[in-house]
Amino acid sequence: MFSPTFDPLGNIWLSAAVASVPIILFLLSLTVLKMKGIHAALLTLVVTLVLSFFPFALPVNVAVASVVQGIVQGMWPIGYIIIMAVWLYKLTVASGKFEVIKGSLAMISPDQRIQLLLIAFCFGAFLEGAAGFGVPIAICGVMLAALGFNPLQAAMLCLIANAASGAFGAIGIPVAIIDTFHLEGVTAMDVSKATNTTLPFIAASVPFLLVWIIDGFKGIKETLPALLVTSGVFTSCQMAVTYFVGPELADILPPLLSLIALAALSTKWQPKNIFRISPEDKEETARHSFSAIISAWSPFYILSAFVIVWSMPFFKALFKPDAPLTFTNLNWTLAAAGDQKITVGLGLINSTGTAILLAVLATILVSGKSLGVARAVTDLKKPARNYGFPSPPSASFLPLPSSLLTPA
Repeated sequence: MFSPTFDPLGNIWLSAAVASVPIILFLLSLTVLKMKGIHAALLTLVVTLVLSFFPFALPVNVAVASVVQGIVQGMWPIGYIIIMAVWLYKLTVASGKFEVIKGSLAMISPDQRIQLLLIAFCFGAFLEGAAGFGVPIAICGVMLAALGFNPLQAAMLCLIANAASGAFGAIGIPVAIIDTFHLEGVTAMDVSKATNTTLPFIAASVPFLLVWIIDGFKGIKETLPALLVTSGVFTSCQMAVTYFVGPELADILPPLLSLIALAALSTKWQPKNIFRISPEDKEETARHSFSAIISAWSPFYILSAFVIVWSMPFFKALFKPDAPLTFTNLNWTLAAAGDQKITVGLGLINSTGTAILLAVLATILVSGKSLGVARAVTDLKKPARNYGFPSPPSASFLPLPSSLLTPA
């Protein structure tokens, strides 16, 4: 009977080096060889399969089961969440709500340091949690460029700002996916809590770094109240969410609350010296009524409400064994490696993707004539085509190391 081991070569360092080959290859394929993500993933999968047979002596049925597990996880829940999140974002654009959102952010302050905090840090983190996959950089970069920032500088600042939110990605996928691996004694909630040992320090420092880059220590001094509010609200809220709720809302509630807090501060306080990178370039922004702004943000209020419910212990308890909705969880055992079983599970209702789907349907209903069903269906086709196929190969190599290195 196959017995997984951490050290098949008799030298833990050599075994670790061999086990790291797929990860290094994947990174080199993307960065040095400039391969497409799907091609890099497939190449990595082939190399991982070869290494799984030698020196790890993984049985063929276990290797095949691991690949199948990765493909299924790539489509559900990862692909499901991605498609639904991008669909919601596209609906906000199609309905005209996104233009109002952008305008509402730009009109809060004429100071570009405050605009940078609002758009690159707060709104960028929110888009990372709501859509992810490059959307925050693209959208926020364009918004900053429209407000007078150099386009290249705007993109760089958005990338730096993303350091505070990138760990959790769209609806917490990088952490939430751990639950689908069925690792003994390790849950997504455990990892979510563990992030509080490092990420708060990064999140708290990023706003200060952004202002320092464009205006030095003088800028930090002049915008200190805004920095303390933004950094403090975001960091404390993210710590609370990741510890008590889970990873799904780690990039939804903290940036939303920090954005609201900074906007509220800006109604009572503005920097003494208004800073603009190009003083002669003063961007005129459209003004929107309070009711229009509230309506424009409604898709994301709805999204937050559904994801909060899906993250609550009482809701998760409905899907445990012998619970009323346990029949909606479909599970299959594909193979066994020692005492470990390689299983595939499909949570039809308790998947976060379903929460986003309900948010999408609610958004369509409340949008009225500005967004019809036909337009909504059309907007679904592109994300389904772009994200539905690449996700399985990209995830297919992930379960193999777990199968190789799981102790008996």
